[in-house]
Amino acid sequence: MNEKNHVAQTQNLNWISHPLVGQYRHRAEHNDWIAEAKVHGIDYPVSINAMGSEPIQAQMDIFAELIARLPEIIASSNLPDAPTEEWRKKHPDYRLLNAPISCLYLHEDGSFYVRLDAYPEDDWLPGFDISPDFKVILAEWGV
Repeated sequence: MNEKNHVAQTQNLNWISHPLVGQYRHRAEHNDWIAEAKVHGIDYPVSINAMGSEPIQAQMDIFAELIARLPEIIASSNLPDAPTEEWRKKHPDYRLLNAPISCLYLHEDGSFYVRLDAYPEDDWLPGFDISPDFKVILAEWGV
C-alpha cells in the first residue's frame, strides 16, 4: 500500500490523533471511543474502549490501575489455565498470569471487561468481567 492510500484509509476510518493513545476513533452511535495503544508500561498495543467522545486522563489512570491489579484479579478468579484437557495438552506452557492482554473495556458504570490472548489458531479466549472495585464478576473461557 502506498502512502496516499494509507492516508486515505486512515481518514476513511475517522482516526483522530491524540496524545494519550496515539490515535483513536470516536463512535458516535455508541458514545464511545476505541484505540489500539500501549497502556501503563505494556510494550505492545492493546485494544482499549471507553465511553465518551475522546480519551481522557482519568480513563487512562483507571486502565493503569486495572493493569496493575490484573495479576491478583486473575488469581482470584480461579479460572483454569486451559478451557479443556485437550487444549491443555496442546498448550501445556500457557498460563493466564503470563498471557498478553488483548483488550480492555471500561463500561459507563465503571466496570471492566478484559480479554487475554491465547493461541490464534484456536477459538478459545479467556475473558473477565470485573466490577468497579476490581472484583471478578465472571471469568470464563469463550469461543
